[in-house]
Amino acid sequence: MAEFNLTRVDRLRYRATKVAEDFLEDLRITLMPGDRAAVARLAIARSLYEPIIDGEPSVLNEEMSKRSPIEGVHLFGEDGDIWSCLVASSVADAVLDEKEFKALVELHWHRGAQFLKGDYNDVKQVDTDFIVRLAGMVPLVGGSRKTQGTHQLTDKEGPLVVPFGEASREPQTEDPIRITLNGKGTSPHIAIMGRTRTGKSRVGLEVGKSIAQQTDLPLIIIDPKGEFVKDNKLVGKPEWNGETLDRFFPGIQPIDIPLSPMPLDFLWRPTNAQGHDLAQLAITFKDSFQKCIKARGDVALDTLREAVLDLLTFQSRPVSLEDVLLRFNEFCDEAGKKPGGITAKLSEINSLNMIRPTMAPGDFFSKRWVISFGSCSEEPKRLVIFLLLDALNTYLMSLPDSGVDPQGHRSMRHMLIIDEAKEVLSYKHGALSSLIRKSASKGGLTMLLSQGPDDFDQEEDDFLEQMGTIGAFALGSSNVRNLAGAYGRKMRIEDFSDHNLPPGVALVKMPGLSPKKVIGWE
Repeated sequence: MAEFNLTRVDRLRYRATKVAEDFLEDLRITLMPGDRAAVARLAIARSLYEPIIDGEPSVLNEEMSKRSPIEGVHLFGEDGDIWSCLVASSVADAVLDEKEFKALVELHWHRGAQFLKGDYNDVKQVDTDFIVRLAGMVPLVGGSRKTQGTHQLTDKEGPLVVPFGEASREPQTEDPIRITLNGKGTSPHIAIMGRTRTGKSRVGLEVGKSIAQQTDLPLIIIDPKGEFVKDNKLVGKPEWNGETLDRFFPGIQPIDIPLSPMPLDFLWRPTNAQGHDLAQLAITFKDSFQKCIKARGDVALDTLREAVLDLLTFQSRPVSLEDVLLRFNEFCDEAGKKPGGITAKLSEINSLNMIRPTMAPGDFFSKRWVISFGSCSEEPKRLVIFLLLDALNTYLMSLPDSGVDPQGHRSMRHMLIIDEAKEVLSYKHGALSSLIRKSASKGGLTMLLSQGPDDFDQEEDDFLEQMGTIGAFALGSSNVRNLAGAYGRKMRIEDFSDHNLPPGVALVKMPGLSPKKVIGWE
């Protein structure tokens, strides 16, 4: 008997049954343009998903297709060893020779085609529903395919009471001001605004420092203009006596895009992700990429979505931008479609090496980072910010709701601070909207530092009304109408003038209280 090994598996020639070939050929033309091996692997995988039960025929008694067989090296590709193990372990008895192995592969090929045909008919031959149905089976095949990491955000319990800056007192009475951020029914999110040099960042960092001291929360600071990081090092500030952000947030680490890549699995799949979750991840990536490069062309963008969904469904390791580029090009070649400018943009951004999927979100978001974009061009900056916000939103939304103590204080898990938020707000990105609207129940806290209410003037989102605490120093804006909902009354430009709000003084709306002037710094 000839020795049976992986080399023999690669050289064997496998043939489909006629009924399987007919259905899979229609499926290939409709949904999976490319070679026959791709749909054959799909059928085999679909059969492997369903255990062979006792009494089920183990030998084919079907007419075989007259089309040419497929050699093993083409059928299984570079993953022949994995496929061989999966096929051989699908039956109780050992596979002793190449004849038995070949017969077993052809059985799974035929059997899987019948399952696929049933799946397709069950969803009334709606292509997108069919893909979602198949994708939903992935988490159950061979255990979890998701990158989990070793850390998970933990709840920080109890009331979170912070000052508004280092002074934090009323101008008239000198009474100290303290703000409970996580009280019952309270949004923990904070917006602090003021024109240049009014002290908004100063107060925002002091508030963040108080939060960090009480809770030891992990955090992300998005630094669009590179105020806090240079040459991949924290910048010492004269106003802090040469100290860096580490003064406020001990242990914070700098990431200077594009000098150093962000080590985040940006297309992470939660453990319990089903087909529709993977489909939504692919859509989110497509939307973020489209918004980043302001791309047009529905066909090419939909091919990008399909490529990402394919990676999320069938690739066990974390997905990189290079993976997306390669798979997108493969899909375009197989379908005979033009990639438009997407390949060029993906290649350009990928060449900058700005993001590497080396850390699972549970690990990445359990640390303290300041991510700086001071030397980054516009399109790559947007994409990294989008992918970061997408990943944070996906991760937080995958967690159970954080705990609530008997007094109604919501436990906190993570803090996001966006400095000079005008730029990020102008993107009108869906993940940021979701974080503002939904992350509080997951223990998320977002702080936005901006120059004025105009920065929050978005068509889709009333961000200011979602904030539990709003502080405004003197503004340069000529329009304060959108502050009315947040402050609970009609506001005038004069309310935010230098005369009414001298240096260090802000008009602050705290949870459950009327707006009042507060000395934030002096």
